[in-house]
Amino acid sequence: MIFGAILAGGIGKRMDKHNIPKQFIDLCGKPIIIHTIERMLAVKEFDHIFIAIHSDYKDYLKNILSQYGLDNKHEIIIINGGRERIDSVQNVVDAAYELNKNLDDVIVLHDAVRPFISKTVLINSIATASKYGACVAVIPVVDTIYFYNSEEIVDCPERAKLCNGQAPDSFKLGILKNSIEQLTEDERKIITGTAQICRSKGYSVKTIPGDYQNIKITTENDLIFAESILKKRGFK
Repeated sequence: MIFGAILAGGIGKRMDKHNIPKQFIDLCGKPIIIHTIERMLAVKEFDHIFIAIHSDYKDYLKNILSQYGLDNKHEIIIINGGRERIDSVQNVVDAAYELNKNLDDVIVLHDAVRPFISKTVLINSIATASKYGACVAVIPVVDTIYFYNSEEIVDCPERAKLCNGQAPDSFKLGILKNSIEQLTEDERKIITGTAQICRSKGYSVKTIPGDYQNIKITTENDLIFAESILKKRGFK
């Protein structure tokens, strides 16, 4: 099976002008998460799409799914998100394994607040994870990156060897499940990206081309940029 997963468990970090979690903020007439779900549903390779949501917002999510005619989509399975991202990832992995118990299944993890994910990147993610076991979408770094302390720059890595990690992160279920089960409590506290989980346990993670429009909406400026993508540029 091919599983999609939308990580939407966050509730604490809200933008100043809004009183709801970021994934529910309106973006040109629709909540951000609805844009994301619609992009995922456009990829027919997915057998199921999990949405990991904080339990306090389950009913809220169900209401907006109904509002936008998505409540009858058999592909969508709503599950509990965790306190941290790693906890939500583990809940998704457990739910996928419980559903099929095939360690060669592929799971594609995406952020709820990246509403411009393209079909091309999603399909490429599925194919690459199926072949190699693990992959992540990346884009080249365009800014100069510095290592620094509180007072000065201490080093400047070679930009050609750097990239920005995006989402999705995609894996064979067995690789991700095994990696999570091996994490120590200290490791769980410092994990920031899902690919980092597998790399820390010795697995190779391939890269695939991301998309500069595949932005993560975390600030008011990001929201303005997202609106411009929808209104002026469009995307395919």
